[in-house]
Amino acid sequence: MTTTDIAGLCERLRRKAGFNDPVTGEYMNFPINSDGHQAADTIERQAAEIERLRRALRNIQIEAEREEGRWVHLKRVIAINARAALTGEDAGGKG
Repeated sequence: MTTTDIAGLCERLRRKAGFNDPVTGEYMNFPINSDGHQAADTIERQAAEIERLRRALRNIQIEAEREEGRWVHLKRVIAINARAALTGEDAGGKG
């Protein structure tokens, strides 16, 4: 699923339906799905986590190809990127 797909899905989950109250004439606005906001928030958090993990793996892959077997440096790169991915920090392309 692309970022655009996820954004569209979350927007639909948060959609509300409205109508005019027949007694007061006041416009009433209610969520279509009572769990929609929570579901959308969860999907967005998971998408962000997946992106962090992918970014960390890309950094590790780049460094692994560049290092050509220099294991000590590569272990440091793996540790920094894995920690950043798991904690939500920015590794800043460290390698």
